[in-house]
Amino acid sequence: MPKRIVIKDSDLEEAEPVIEPVEEAEVSVEEAEVSERKEDVILEKASADADAAYELVIGKIEEVKVREEVTQKKFLEDPGMSLNILKKLIQRWDSMRDELIRYIDDAVEKYRKLIELLEGRFSDIEEELYVNQVELDSLMQLESQGKPISVSKKEELESIIPKLREELAQLDKKIKEVDGRIEELRRMRENVYETTSHKGLVESIFTQLVNSLQARYESPEEATIKIRSQIEVIAQREGIPREYATLYLWKRLKGQLKTA
Repeated sequence: MPKRIVIKDSDLEEAEPVIEPVEEAEVSVEEAEVSERKEDVILEKASADADAAYELVIGKIEEVKVREEVTQKKFLEDPGMSLNILKKLIQRWDSMRDELIRYIDDAVEKYRKLIELLEGRFSDIEEELYVNQVELDSLMQLESQGKPISVSKKEELESIIPKLREELAQLDKKIKEVDGRIEELRRMRENVYETTSHKGLVESIFTQLVNSLQARYESPEEATIKIRSQIEVIAQREGIPREYATLYLWKRLKGQLKTA
């Protein structure tokens, strides 16, 4: 009879569980995606905050313009509205302009922060583009030398690189748009009165003054120069903007003017 072979438990090696290693590249990609999503959220919020600040500025500008328009019409049409009352109203609208400047400064600061974020994103993607481009060029050179390469890696890089270039182009466009918005706000701040004043009514009244008074002068050009000069004198003497000085001159001469 054959010998009986007894296998003891101690003779068996315990089988260790096989643990599939997590590829470091996969972990790195996941971390990059999470980081990018966080950056997207931060960028979106910064962009929304800046645009909201800009819209607030536009709203405040419109508020002052409306008040200027109504005040001009009231001063022109209401004989009982004195110059002193007009000056007090103008002071109110000037206070609104001071407030507007603070809103403009806040919007500019928000857009500056947005620019910093956009430029940071641009720099990161630009670096990523060059890394991938160098890697692709290296693979192509190895391939041309008859060396074995990873075809799937080459195809992946050929797919990624155009997307990175497109993203850079979009970021560059956005940065230029934000730069333009900052410049627009700065011009508003530097010319805050011109930005918020109402011109339509005054331009019409000035034309009527010239048409009605030009017979007193040798030419329409001379009439224009003389009337502008009178308006400037009134503005300086009374301490009021030229727009209101124009309306004041019209009211003062109204009885002498021929219908335009």
